[in-house]
Amino acid sequence: MRRRTVLTAGTAVLAAPLLGLAPQAATAASRPSRRIALVPLDDRPVNVYCPTMTAAVAGVDLTLPPRKALGRFFQPGDGAAVARWLGSVGADEYVISVSMLAYGGLIASRTGTPTLESARANIAAIRALRAARPSAQIVVHDTIQRLALTPGNPDLEQYVAALVEWAKLYDQVENLGQEELRPRLVAVRATIPDAVVDDYLTARARNHEVNRQMVEWVADGTISHLVLSEDDTAPVGLARAERVELEKLVDQLGVGRRVEVFPGADEVDALLVARLIAAGIAPTYRVEYAGISGEQWTASLEGIPFAENIRRHVKSVGGTVVSGRADLVLMVNTPSASESQRASDLAAFARRVARLTAAGESVVVVDPVFVNRADHDLVAELEQRVDLAALLSYSGWNTGGNALGLALAHATARWAFLHRSTSGLGVPALNGPGRAHAEYLLYRFVKDDHWKNVIQKAAYAEATARGWTSMNLTAEQKAFFDGWVQDRLAPATRQYFTDHFAGHHLLLGRRGATTRTAKLADITDIHIELPWDRLFEVTLEPHLTLA
Repeated sequence: MRRRTVLTAGTAVLAAPLLGLAPQAATAASRPSRRIALVPLDDRPVNVYCPTMTAAVAGVDLTLPPRKALGRFFQPGDGAAVARWLGSVGADEYVISVSMLAYGGLIASRTGTPTLESARANIAAIRALRAARPSAQIVVHDTIQRLALTPGNPDLEQYVAALVEWAKLYDQVENLGQEELRPRLVAVRATIPDAVVDDYLTARARNHEVNRQMVEWVADGTISHLVLSEDDTAPVGLARAERVELEKLVDQLGVGRRVEVFPGADEVDALLVARLIAAGIAPTYRVEYAGISGEQWTASLEGIPFAENIRRHVKSVGGTVVSGRADLVLMVNTPSASESQRASDLAAFARRVARLTAAGESVVVVDPVFVNRADHDLVAELEQRVDLAALLSYSGWNTGGNALGLALAHATARWAFLHRSTSGLGVPALNGPGRAHAEYLLYRFVKDDHWKNVIQKAAYAEATARGWTSMNLTAEQKAFFDGWVQDRLAPATRQYFTDHFAGHHLLLGRRGATTRTAKLADITDIHIELPWDRLFEVTLEPHLTLA
């Protein structure tokens, strides 16, 4: 069955693909799938398309609130409408982003405008859902507010860097006792208007109170499992201080087995979808690195060693990191000990990936070295040496935690499906998830490498040459760039499919000694646009056929 995203309105349930493409009818041989209801962090592709595809690679349907309720960019979503939807939707399991439900999305959560009272009124829907569905799995994601403001707001752009520095200095001086930094703290504070700081602190205080409420609701059974993600954090800062308080509360309430706290944000919707899909299997993961150990390296915008972030992300999908034989192998790109070793490290890493995939291992490639883009040198080595279609997943998008979580979610959901594919699934039921898997793999490589390293850079240069602001386009400018991006990204995607996917065999599932495969045949259509009025992200939805 072709993947579906179900957008509900009132009590009606409308089967439709993600962005309006014509739905394909389910075949008679397709089995009814489970359905997970998702309240996403916001309406960007990473929080709608990525969790939808994570579900699709396992043959699971995802149900989301009506698109108009989710808001867009600086227009907040309607948390009250999302709360009403949550009370009326029929689903087997629930993944709920508190940032959307309480405030109207991630960007809205960073301002002091939504009141604590309105947030509490909206999140009461979680309590009502638990009362109505006492045995349901209700997994929840809340964010610990990032240090920075959202870029793109012309009224606040000039204070972004200063506010981050002040938030770090305040923590160092007031919480960590580094008095020698007080003169700098005072000097930086003097450059930021009181109104900006007041709004920032109001949002932080409100969000922290809701963070605490979520932990308490884990303790009383309202919430089955909770992830508190640190959105773009650092080793010091107000977010660090809030995290420490929340970790103490988790310990006091004895809920550490049902709460994870780690750097990230945009990946958590997909992670929690994968957690539900893999429930009851408890997969194991072995970690291998391209360069230095993750115990010795902390990714940019994060505050803990990457190896620890891996352990916490793995726990969030219900898995365990082991040192020996494992169900899945996490191949993690890390910096080399020296620049002179870099080329040989990447070549050896790619050769290792090739050997593992050729041996039938379930391999996940995590590419967290650079913020907001793939390591192009690594991708070039993989393209040369590895059958990309044989990978379980890849991601190099945005922060280290984002890249880790998106790859981990995709791989875990797909592995869980393959693990269970021996239980009577016919070929039609295997084809849809297999096709979705290949589409999502293609999306990740094209978007994380070619879009981020080539086309987006050229788009930024084009915007600058025209005197436009790349992070806040007008309607006319967005329309121009929709066409500009389409003209470049569509042929690049088709060429990438031809070069690295066409004709390759795709594992669909196993039954006893029989391994079912299909050949990747063609790319039929691609939907491309800018989802928000900026050049930071792109909607890219390729559709493939199997032979």
